[in-house]
Amino acid sequence: MHWVVQDNLFNERGFHDLMQVLERGGIPHTLVKVVPFDGGITPDVDVTGPVMVMGSLSLTRHALRRGWTPGAFVNERFDFRVWREHLRPFLLNGGAQVHRFGDVPPQSAPFFIRPCLDDKAFSGMVTCWEDFARWREQALACEDNVQLTADTWVAISPPRDIQREYRMVVVDGRVVTGTRYKLGTRVFSSPDVEPEIEAFTQAMAERWVPDRACVLDVFLHGGRPFIGEFNALNSAGFYAYDVGKMVAAIEAMGF
Repeated sequence: MHWVVQDNLFNERGFHDLMQVLERGGIPHTLVKVVPFDGGITPDVDVTGPVMVMGSLSLTRHALRRGWTPGAFVNERFDFRVWREHLRPFLLNGGAQVHRFGDVPPQSAPFFIRPCLDDKAFSGMVTCWEDFARWREQALACEDNVQLTADTWVAISPPRDIQREYRMVVVDGRVVTGTRYKLGTRVFSSPDVEPEIEAFTQAMAERWVPDRACVLDVFLHGGRPFIGEFNALNSAGFYAYDVGKMVAAIEAMGF
């Protein structure tokens, strides 16, 4: 498989680990720069056979346009509304309200809001109604903002107290590696993942996942693990997970 990796995207150890794994394994790869606003990549990559990309959402979209296989693991199932159909009891925000961005009704208390899609329209956040209303007005007035519009579907729910956050990599229904990346409100990357978190993630992977490969974020709330969200493996950060295990699992998929 030929790996296309966006240069200078991840300012973290995982990016350097990925490059070392590819180089030491003799795995074909190309470092590319992504032209802003989905304009393509440089240098161009013209290869036959399987291609896997790692980088921004723009690079993911480029892979889809090129028809690369597997290219990027992304589809219409990376949507909170779809996850909830399959996994509602296990979602941290399974009871969230879903609205068009332009139709979010006034909220009397602080609330959490995130896009339903994994399209980076904006980052999930806790806010209050006054701040949200001001920001929404500014966002909708910005003509250049093509990702976030009045028709963008969002989920809103009460804020949750999260003790720990984990990023778990699932390939073909199996948890292959993971990392703890947040302790309370502090970013704290560590490869140490408790057995109960691995067991919970494996059980969820056996129930339903949006694609053959994905990232599943697990949040510990009230001493219990819950699914926080699914993200595309190609455009999610590494934190401290074992990049070598991820690469080996993708290489073994048999494209």
